[in-house]
Amino acid sequence: MKFTQTLKFQIGVALLALIALFSFFSMHTLKILDEQRTQGALLRLAGELQATAQHMAMQAMNYEKNTPQDNSAYTRDLRLYYQDLMNNTGQFDAICAAFSSGDFQRQLQNHNPATPVLSDNTLKAAFALEDYWKKFLLALDEAMGPEEMPQLTEAARLIVDRNPMLLRKTRNLLKALDEDIQQRMQETNSIIRISFAIALIIAIGIMLWFYRRVLRPLGSSVEGFRQASAGNFSYQVPVTSDDEIGFLALSFNRLSSRLDTLFKLTARLQEGSDLNETLEFVSRTFPELLPLDWVGVLFVSTDGHIQLERAFGDGAPEELGILRFPLKNTLLEKCLNNGEPLHVPDIQHAALQNTSYRFLQVLAGRQRRDAIFLPVTSQSPIPGVLVFATRQAHAYQPEHVQLLSNLATVISLSFSRTLKLAEHARLAAIGQFVSNIAHEIRTPLATVSMALDYFENTELPDAANKRLQLAEQEMARINRLLADILLYARPLALNTQPTDICPILEKAVTSLKPLADKHQVRLHLNRPGDPLPMCADADRLLQIFLNLLRNAIEAAARNSTVTIKISSEDQDKVAQVEIHNRGEPIAPEHLQRLFEPFFTTKANGTGLGLAIVRRLVQAHGGSIVAASEQNNGTTFVVRIPCML
Repeated sequence: MKFTQTLKFQIGVALLALIALFSFFSMHTLKILDEQRTQGALLRLAGELQATAQHMAMQAMNYEKNTPQDNSAYTRDLRLYYQDLMNNTGQFDAICAAFSSGDFQRQLQNHNPATPVLSDNTLKAAFALEDYWKKFLLALDEAMGPEEMPQLTEAARLIVDRNPMLLRKTRNLLKALDEDIQQRMQETNSIIRISFAIALIIAIGIMLWFYRRVLRPLGSSVEGFRQASAGNFSYQVPVTSDDEIGFLALSFNRLSSRLDTLFKLTARLQEGSDLNETLEFVSRTFPELLPLDWVGVLFVSTDGHIQLERAFGDGAPEELGILRFPLKNTLLEKCLNNGEPLHVPDIQHAALQNTSYRFLQVLAGRQRRDAIFLPVTSQSPIPGVLVFATRQAHAYQPEHVQLLSNLATVISLSFSRTLKLAEHARLAAIGQFVSNIAHEIRTPLATVSMALDYFENTELPDAANKRLQLAEQEMARINRLLADILLYARPLALNTQPTDICPILEKAVTSLKPLADKHQVRLHLNRPGDPLPMCADADRLLQIFLNLLRNAIEAAARNSTVTIKISSEDQDKVAQVEIHNRGEPIAPEHLQRLFEPFFTTKANGTGLGLAIVRRLVQAHGGSIVAASEQNNGTTFVVRIPCML
């Protein structure tokens, strides 16, 4: 953006224009005021000329009427009238000379005016007055005679005779000066009107420019932000200029486009569980956010390798086969360990740095030059890396890396959910398959069981009897395993009715009393005095506590006590059951996996008991946790809402 195209420059120019306009009007106004003050002073001077001429005429007429009769009166008039006459003629002469010469410095020194400029008519009237005044003074000198004994009577007679002409000349000067001043005022008013019109046009032009270049685009930007705040991220602000507001509109459009793409991506990831469709959507939408013509996903396997599962190039799927790479000492491993996006600005150069960078060698072979690795580890069932690549060298700028860094958590969580949905679908298919297999196995198992029953009634050698008993035990274990698998795999339906949890626990304790005696373990039930009513499936609750109590009895030390404590939290309306034994503690690494299907530490366990317990507890809207300490034993805490 050129500096002359920026609003900073344009608004600065507009402000300077307004300042210049204001300065011009201020200086022009001061000049007009100065000229008006000067013109007023000139009018006062011209008025003084007229007043002086009238005063001389009045004095002369008075002197003619009162001519002195003796020497003492003459001496008195000489001292008074003559002196007054000399003062008046001197004052008139000085003012008349100033008008004819245009030098008013002495007369206007107290007014501090500008240098006055007289028009031709005024100068003409001034020259005519001065010419007549000189003749007037010459005739006056001749009439008065010698200075020692001036003839005041003759002088007074001369003044009375010639004063009308002098007044006429003075009035002509005053009239010409007044006309000059009026003309100048008209010219000044015209200049003021024209200047005001020009200033008004300039101000209106600046306002229109400001509205068109600033206010209207700013209003569009405000509307864009209002639309975005309302959730309309597809809204685009019109870009009407190439200044800062235009740059703001472009930035907003890029932001809204990215947000719209991100929300569409998140919605798409939330909707689907197909990895192929998800990657295809990413390959089609992400080029709006950053340079992209290749995207792939790699998953970590349990054997220390990472496998390229899916890839799209130029929006189309790439048939890659199964590509497996060692993970150790690679940039992929570094990306997974750091948990942050990793930028590889030069793939071809990086692929040559280390022979273990086999995945980079594959990308380089596909003519990809720049790539970003995005780890997918948060809450993901399978750790992986999402790879963005392009043929352009050094295409990914810091802003692209920063964008993916900001979006890493959202993309990782959404992508992880897609993987979880895919994993759940896979597990559901496996569950359905296992359920079908279990039903198919039960028929031949029934036949085998009948055969074993037949051999029980037959006399067999001791060795054969031992093998028969072992076969029956294994048959019973297989039947329990199939029953657990079917219970875990089939949809769970509860038959909820109003019930009390305390009698259910008492029944469980009574049922397992023989098992406790066999293991030399005491059972102690600590129940509240009041019942704990709830709406639940009593049979399922009994199944939960039978399983937990059986595990506690088998894990408890001999001559120890298994404690069952029932309590309630009225504030939360939750019934809590704690089952505690003082047996060997559970290892921390095993404690985290207790409720996983098919995980067991027992030699003959199925690994489904606690998984079924958790499923039943969660079906009642409750929760179950386990804690185990070296000196305190193991405690299972079951919390089930009281729904009455």
